[in-house]
Amino acid sequence: MAIMTKYEKKSLSDIVVSYVKNRILSGSLKSGDKLIESEISSELKISRAPVREAMRILNEQGSVSFSPRKGNQVLEMSPKEILEIFEIRISLEIQVLNILVTQNILQEGDYQKLENLTLQLLDGEQLCSKDEERVFLLNTLDLSFHRYLWNASESRRRMQILEGLFYQLLLVMNQNIVSLGSFEEKAQEHLRIINALKTKQLPIVLEEFQHHMHKYIEITLGDNMQLLPDFLTGIKPGKDQSN
Repeated sequence: MAIMTKYEKKSLSDIVVSYVKNRILSGSLKSGDKLIESEISSELKISRAPVREAMRILNEQGSVSFSPRKGNQVLEMSPKEILEIFEIRISLEIQVLNILVTQNILQEGDYQKLENLTLQLLDGEQLCSKDEERVFLLNTLDLSFHRYLWNASESRRRMQILEGLFYQLLLVMNQNIVSLGSFEEKAQEHLRIINALKTKQLPIVLEEFQHHMHKYIEITLGDNMQLLPDFLTGIKPGKDQSN
């Protein structure tokens, strides 16, 4: 089964943006990697003008940086900057979850769709024959799960920001794909979030979400965990919440 995305008919610059984002999802692009316009244009068999425009778009989205000395390269971040992105993402996603629960937005059909995405995670390992396919599918399904919640809240600006932050964090986590977890682990974490959402009790939902995120913070920051702010230091991973 073909896992990797095929590029749809769209503008050439959009194709390049999708190409770069898919390489991030597959784990083949990491923080600090160079993006050489001539190589991308040759790979995609297009001129360099749309590649240049795509680099500008990706720069605005926060995934690519440019300097006269280094040219275009995948965003590099210090531990403090990584933590800042985690803080912003968690804060915004907490706002989204707050909207979903307090306004009683999610209904049975929504839970079914979220559970279907979780079932796809459980089936993911056997669908992939290569590591790159595995990482791509794992990240794509994870993004699809969170994107569904962002979209359900009808918070368009939050959704745009959160998606950009998702890709930025992936660039760091791709340095050590162990930090991404396994299909089984991710599925169980998502299932616990779904079950928490069904209770319609915000404290339970936020606890599950924060435990979910803390695991990635711990693996990504490693020895820099002392940088954690007060609102995250009380959230400990590893709590036994098996069903």
